[in-house]
Amino acid sequence: MKTRVITGILWGAGFLLVVYLGGIWYTALVFFLATLAYYELIRMNHIRLMDWHGLTGLVFLWLLLFPNLVWEGNMLRGDAVFLFVLLLLFITVASKNRVEYQHIAYLLFSSFYLGFGFHFMNETRIVNGLAITLAIVFSTWATDTGAYFVGKARGKTKLWPAISPNKTIEGSLGGVFLAVVTMILFSFITDSLTISQALLIGLVISVSGQIGDLMESAIKRTLNVKDSGSILPGHGGVLDRLDSLIVVFPVLHLLQLL
Repeated sequence: MKTRVITGILWGAGFLLVVYLGGIWYTALVFFLATLAYYELIRMNHIRLMDWHGLTGLVFLWLLLFPNLVWEGNMLRGDAVFLFVLLLLFITVASKNRVEYQHIAYLLFSSFYLGFGFHFMNETRIVNGLAITLAIVFSTWATDTGAYFVGKARGKTKLWPAISPNKTIEGSLGGVFLAVVTMILFSFITDSLTISQALLIGLVISVSGQIGDLMESAIKRTLNVKDSGSILPGHGGVLDRLDSLIVVFPVLHLLQLL
């Protein structure tokens, strides 16, 4: 527990410092974290990063992180997606099926899943600024905190036992409540949102963040993996810490709430 707390404090402080600095520092951090998360995600399915198909997925992930290379507004260019799929299929043929189609499908999923998440994580800081980025991060963390403490104190009804046995409906509602309160406090401090806007955004952050958490839990359970990695002692991997945020940021943009 002590290791988990110390790691959490150091991770949180370091992450918030770079969010505050913004600019090239934040963009570099996003690229670094996206690369680590990709490595963790494909390793869980026994795909090596330095294989041709692993590297192809990584390069496309990096392309997704840049604002204007394969994006038109908030939408991906169809020709870029087609070329990526075609290249992966060519690798399958060239390898004489040593690279199996299920691995290609998993790489497609990995690149898009992480690419969308980290792209909009970077885009939010650049376009929407420091305050809203911090509000999203703190509201997401508030969801985790509220869900943990309310679930521990009052949790009785399992939320989705087949995916995450420890999560409860009571804990989930506690997370929603604390996230909404956090966003409303942000609206008072910055005077940039109405109460109704803050309530809606807080609700979307909490629900989408919890879905992101459940998504990663489902992946790990399917692949029979406990943690995505071990780089953060007591917490697991980078993906374990960012599974909520990489769903929250794109959802807020795609729903045009930012």
